[in-house]
Amino acid sequence: MSAIPKPSPITPKPRLSDRNAARFMCMPASKQMRFLRDLKFPKGTPQAFKPPFYAPAINGIREVVKDGLRGLLSARAKLERVTQESRRNNLKRVLDSFVSSPHSNRRLNLITAHRYYAQVRGLELRLSPHLVAKEGDEIRYIYFHEKAKQCNPEEARLTLEFGYWILRQNGVEVKPHQLELLDLFTGVLYRGSEPRVETIGTLEEMARLIDSLWPTIEQNG
Repeated sequence: MSAIPKPSPITPKPRLSDRNAARFMCMPASKQMRFLRDLKFPKGTPQAFKPPFYAPAINGIREVVKDGLRGLLSARAKLERVTQESRRNNLKRVLDSFVSSPHSNRRLNLITAHRYYAQVRGLELRLSPHLVAKEGDEIRYIYFHEKAKQCNPEEARLTLEFGYWILRQNGVEVKPHQLELLDLFTGVLYRGSEPRVETIGTLEEMARLIDSLWPTIEQNG
């Protein structure tokens, strides 16, 4: 007697990080539906929802920020244990890009990252910086672009605008320049700015679109 296959778990409502919301808005329409399907049926597409590809390198950057040279030696040793050569080389590239940048010498003191969410219609947005640190008297919310290609400037700007908006929705007093995104491929640092009027309007439109599509998305559609 064969076992009845279990249905794939369904994400009951759409949830996006600020980074993925920016990515979604910069996607061509032809890719947006596949993105939403993977979001709704994560077990149906495990390749899209396994632990983040670059997580070991980001953890390594945290070690460098926290412990300097000792952290760097520890991070490199951990990356050497990654068995897949192509992934190991990509992770080393990300770590080395940060170490060779001026930002590795900044006086950043890691602090506990609080979880912040904001609701737009039926869409839940989550703040997701890679690092939260004190620099002098100010908190920095720092994002990284890890891929081996130039970061889309509009995607970077939207990420920072969404992050700022989420913080303000949670009553956090923050200035736009406290949010930063470092492109580890080009070395370009993007600093936050006040959200544009059109960004908030487009965010509403995106939430309305996702709300309308969500009930219609089928796993094998």
